Amino acid sequence: MKKLIFVFLILIGLVAAPVFAWDPEDLTTYPSCTKAGDIVLNLGVGFGYPGTIGGDYIYVPPIRLTGDYNIAFGEKNLPFFAGLLVGYSGYGYKNDYYYSRIPVGGRFGYHFNWGIDKLDTYAVTVAGWIIHAGDGIPDNAKIGWPMIGINVGARYFVTDWFGFWAEVGYTSLSFADIGISFKF
Repeated sequence: MKKLIFVFLILIGLVAAPVFAWDPEDLTTYPSCTKAGDIVLNLGVGFGYPGTIGGDYIYVPPIRLTGDYNIAFGEKNLPFFAGLLVGYSGYGYKNDYYYSRIPVGGRFGYHFNWGIDKLDTYAVTVAGWIIHAGDGIPDNAKIGWPMIGINVGARYFVTDWFGFWAEVGYTSLSFADIGISFKF
C-alpha cells in the first residue's frame, strides 16, 4: 500500500510541475507555433452515431473544413482568432431516402499558451446554420436549424506549416473531431 501511495504522489508531482512553471503572462501571448496574422486551415472528420448499420443504410460521418485568422486585440495584443466553418454529413437508405446536413457558420476563439513548443490550444465558440437537403424531408425541416456550439481544441504542428488537430464539444454534427492543419 505504501508503494502505491508513493507512486501516486510521484505522478501528481510530475503532472503538477508544468503547472507551477507556467507564467500567467503566457495567457496574453500566442503559442510559439503561431502568431498574429497567421491563417490556419483545419480539415477533419467527426465521430457521430450512424443510427443504423447494415443493409442498404448509407452513412457519411461529419466532415468539416475550418479556416481561422489570428487577430491580436487590445493593448496587450491578446491572442484571439476569427474564422469560418463548413461541413457535410449524410444518412439514409439506398432506395428510399437520403438526408444531407450542411453546417455553415462563423468561429471566434482564444489561444492558450502553455509554453509547450509546437502546441496550440484554444477555446472557440461557433454560430451558424445547419442546412437540410434530400428526399423525404418535411417542408418545415427544409429550412434547417441554428448551430451554436462551444469547443476546446488543440493543434500540434509537426513542421512550421503542417500539423494535426482535435476538438471536443458540439459544433458541426459531432462531439469530437480530428484532422490535419495547414498554417499560412
